[in-house]
Amino acid sequence: MQPFENVREQLLKAGIAAGHVNRYVVELREHLADLTNRERANGADAREAANKACTIMGSDAQLVQAMLDRSPPRALSVKAPWAVFGVLPVVAIIAVSWIVAMTMMQLMMPVMRLLPGQMPSGYQALLTAVTILTGYLVGPLLAALCIATALRQRLDTVWVWAGLGLIALFSGLFAFHASTGAGDPYRAVSLVSVNGHVDGAATLVLVAIRAGVLFAIATFAWRTLRNRQTATA
Repeated sequence: MQPFENVREQLLKAGIAAGHVNRYVVELREHLADLTNRERANGADAREAANKACTIMGSDAQLVQAMLDRSPPRALSVKAPWAVFGVLPVVAIIAVSWIVAMTMMQLMMPVMRLLPGQMPSGYQALLTAVTILTGYLVGPLLAALCIATALRQRLDTVWVWAGLGLIALFSGLFAFHASTGAGDPYRAVSLVSVNGHVDGAATLVLVAIRAGVLFAIATFAWRTLRNRQTATA
């Protein structure tokens, strides 16, 4: 294990922003290398030089306290987890869905009256790609970002679970869908239509299944990675 990893862990758990912690650890390692080289130049062997350098640097607890005494910036995910794991993912899903829907409305205007199977192959490929993107990629990507943020900052809070739940729910609800019949509108919301009318029960089932699958996968990944991180810390 590299020097000062324990310092890194303690500072991250104290809520200090990861970027600030990483810079501090790099500075400590550079200073340790300089001290070690100085001791070697004074005639000490490698082990003795390293031990003297560590003694001069101080204990991990002292180094952690030295950083905390500077009142370093705290991570936003620690200061406002409700915003990072709650508000931002929901806003991102809604914004992406709205932007995609508006863009697709313009792009599909020349073939708006055609059924998907009647459209040129380029339009069909575009519809398929956008449907996959909004329906199957946006949610998992946001869940992965949520997990990465929590792991980077060594967080284990209910807000991470809440964030994964919200991402699963809203990504299950919002997804671009092409028209299924002549005159049907394009939709940014996952609605199930039967005979040209929205079926509320079928829509709820669809959203529940999609959200449940994503939440199960995301929480399994989060807990597995978190346990592995804790075991190796």
